[in-house]
Amino acid sequence: MPTVDTNVAKHLLKTVTATRLMGEDCYISGISPAIAQTMVHLGVDLAEIPTKASLATALKMAMQKIGLKVVSAADEKRG
Repeated sequence: MPTVDTNVAKHLLKTVTATRLMGEDCYISGISPAIAQTMVHLGVDLAEIPTKASLATALKMAMQKIGLKVVSAADEKRG
């Protein structure tokens, strides 16, 4: 999302809470520096929510949590 206001931040936190109530983990990815600054200014606390810069990194972290190893196709061919 290109901008974040208080309502968007509240919705994001409610989504994370609902996800956790269903027994699942939640990762947030792709927050730009400008959005991060806005969220800090709004007082949004993401300290307890794992955040990653990119979707690829978040997916790698999630897969590792369930015991999967992420390797590149080039490494797969060599190995």
